[in-house]
Amino acid sequence: MNLRRCFHDLPVRYRLLVSYSAVFVLALTVGSSIVYTLVRRTIEANIESELNNSTATILDMVRTSITVSIKNHLRAVAEKNREIVEHFYNLHEQGLLSEEEAKRRATEILFSQKIGETGYIYCANSTGVAVVHPQKGVQGVNFSTFPFVQEQMSRKGGYVEYEWKNPGEVATRPKALYMTYFPAWDWIISASSYREEFRTLINTEDFRESILSLRFGQTGYSYVMDGKGNLIIHPKLEGQNYFESSDATGRHFIREICRQKSGKIIYPWKNPDEPVPRMKLVIFNYVPELDWIVASSGYLDELFSPLTTVRNVFLTTLVVSLLLVIPVTTRISSSITSPLKELMQRFATGATRDLSVRANTQSKDELGQLGLYFNTFMERLEAYNTSLHAEILERKQAEEALRLSEEMFSKAFRLSPNGICIASLKNRVVLDVNESLLRATGYCRDEVIGRTATDLGVFPNREEGRRLMQRLQAKGHLRNREIEFRTKNGDMRIGMLSAELIELGGEPAMLSTIEDITDSRRMEREIMDIAEGERQRIGHDLHDDLCPHLIGIEVLSKVLSKKLSGKGLDEAAHADKIRSLIAQAIDKTRTFARGLCPVNLVAYGLETALKELASKAEEMFGVSCLFKGDQPILVHDNTLATHLFYIAQEAIHNAIKHGRAEQIIIELSSDDSGIILEIRDNGEGIRETFASTGMGLRIMNYRAKLIGASLEIKRDEGKGTLVKCSLRNYERKA
Repeated sequence: MNLRRCFHDLPVRYRLLVSYSAVFVLALTVGSSIVYTLVRRTIEANIESELNNSTATILDMVRTSITVSIKNHLRAVAEKNREIVEHFYNLHEQGLLSEEEAKRRATEILFSQKIGETGYIYCANSTGVAVVHPQKGVQGVNFSTFPFVQEQMSRKGGYVEYEWKNPGEVATRPKALYMTYFPAWDWIISASSYREEFRTLINTEDFRESILSLRFGQTGYSYVMDGKGNLIIHPKLEGQNYFESSDATGRHFIREICRQKSGKIIYPWKNPDEPVPRMKLVIFNYVPELDWIVASSGYLDELFSPLTTVRNVFLTTLVVSLLLVIPVTTRISSSITSPLKELMQRFATGATRDLSVRANTQSKDELGQLGLYFNTFMERLEAYNTSLHAEILERKQAEEALRLSEEMFSKAFRLSPNGICIASLKNRVVLDVNESLLRATGYCRDEVIGRTATDLGVFPNREEGRRLMQRLQAKGHLRNREIEFRTKNGDMRIGMLSAELIELGGEPAMLSTIEDITDSRRMEREIMDIAEGERQRIGHDLHDDLCPHLIGIEVLSKVLSKKLSGKGLDEAAHADKIRSLIAQAIDKTRTFARGLCPVNLVAYGLETALKELASKAEEMFGVSCLFKGDQPILVHDNTLATHLFYIAQEAIHNAIKHGRAEQIIIELSSDDSGIILEIRDNGEGIRETFASTGMGLRIMNYRAKLIGASLEIKRDEGKGTLVKCSLRNYERKA
């Protein structure tokens, strides 16, 4: 209390000096602390990001090696067995064997082979029937409803990865096959096995140097080990087992990494040539096919070394700033207190003498402004009568301007091409309407004045009308809301509604305008239908015309390569390179075709497209995306199915980009009233501002209205967002 009193009794210049210095030191300290914290967090984020990216890169290299090895092995098996089948077919063509005997002998050789531990060779025909299969109960069964079988029926050749669950197994396991086609017997010869059975095909030398070349800080590195702690790739300890190794605290960190399989861990580690242990950060991930763990590690003191420099700079800045602040503050306080004393004397003179006294206003700072205010106050006392007359004149001019404004509003109200309505906010009855609104609805003035929109039945959806009114009362205005309204003769029209709360005669009212956009919406739908049809035509041309043409070129290039190789010419490598480039062009052309026409022109095309959409979302964004469908949903209208697909695609994009969702569920169901498409996520939930201004949501609403569906977007129960598109009164054909 005494210190506080002493501070208040100090002269102003010393109070300014103490206060300014204290605030400056506090602000600089707090700012430095905040900057230091932000820099530390940024460095931590960059460190984890770099380690995560490096681990992901290693993971991609390993998985790419797995895929290439499996593909090459299965391809060799499939193509060799096609040669065997072709051999027996040639014997039949030469009359040495009957066709039945040729097929039987070929089947025996196919069944005699084993791929990995449980892999086998089977054949399906172009309709998806298993014509040759080692399991007798499977042979002759039609599997055309399975996606990977559909892909076999479509492609008849190439590499396919899929998930498969045998009877008695709890979960699916990744499986791969390579197929080749023998057209004479309509056999799609497939060599199939589980991916996890091809560990011995992996050659670590393909990516060992790339992994060992990664560095983090001065001594950080990446390494690979298996689930039992054996170091497969390591800069120094390769081939050793460290499962029982412990850090400086006795913690078995390798055992913990093997148990977690994916994540991060920080532990103290002491190298043999160092006196004390240092904290070490490890980011690791799991490759289930090989039971491998890929990891990237670095020492925290090396990674956070820039923070020491930042701290030293802050301390130096604080000391130098204090040495500069004290003399500057003393000079500033003196420049303030001296003019204040002079101004106080002027105030005393003005209080005891006449009102003609004026303050010195030579300076343009705050003190000069204070003197100017003093002079202005004295001048206004003398000019009060003049200003009063000027105010009266100004009021008359304002009244005239108001009269002109009301006259202009009246003319605009009558002549506006858009419908305008003024209604009471208290009882919702119509007070006035213009001729444009009467022409749009078909009513006459006497039928509208004094009645509500509900009485007239203008809005068919009363619940939507209540929501619009609640939004208008909450925000005070509505802007460009698309609605449906009913005319007097029962026709349904589409209008663009805007509204504003006003005050009329001291009572609250609302002014609303509505523009009839029925014809423009109809034209927009026709244009979109034309564009959709043109896009599908281009997609079909790419898939059905350009792709077969490129495939033919690829086959000719392959034949050319073989002929050149047979002659021992070096140009064979160039021909093979041409064939590879053409194969890439075929894949790109198919991707373009799928992008232009995402939904196949079949009854189950929508379900297939949604499943592929979920799979691509998982692959591209690393989130869990699941498609659910309790029963097959038949959608014969491809335009309708395409719009539903794009609504689901936009909902997934918003969930990942804006909602930061980690799990998304797509569900397509139906009941007696129609089809329901729901997209749920566990993200942050939709924000109200985004729901009203987002371009993606506008397009989703527009697509839903084009197909006559209702779209509901809201926060899901608990967490995340629910997008629900309901298509009622849709006749599903068998």
